[in-house]
Amino acid sequence: MSKTQDKIKICSDHQDKEETPLIWTFAFMGAEYWCPFCGDTRGMLGAGENVPTTKRLKDRLANYKKLSSQYLRGNGLLICASTKYKGEWIKPSELPPKSKAFWKKKSEEWEYGI
Repeated sequence: MSKTQDKIKICSDHQDKEETPLIWTFAFMGAEYWCPFCGDTRGMLGAGENVPTTKRLKDRLANYKKLSSQYLRGNGLLICASTKYKGEWIKPSELPPKSKAFWKKKSEEWEYGI
């Protein structure tokens, strides 16, 4: 196992709480890492703290990814240049109103601190 594979990035903004793995995502402008606990976003250089990977952290990361998938999709859709819809690349503004409303709602539903 390489040195990068046995490390996981955790949020360094709330060490008084339980360690929270950062999620790699393109759902935020200018940031590739997001903390699902506090909402902190950081660029790939200098984000979080690298700690040894444990089963517990890997499980927490998998759980947060599952729980936040629609939130991240909705948020990313609101900031992207184009998205694939019915096999064609379109601007998010060209999505049907129902689709835009659905993803906007998903991007607003996430609760921090859980």
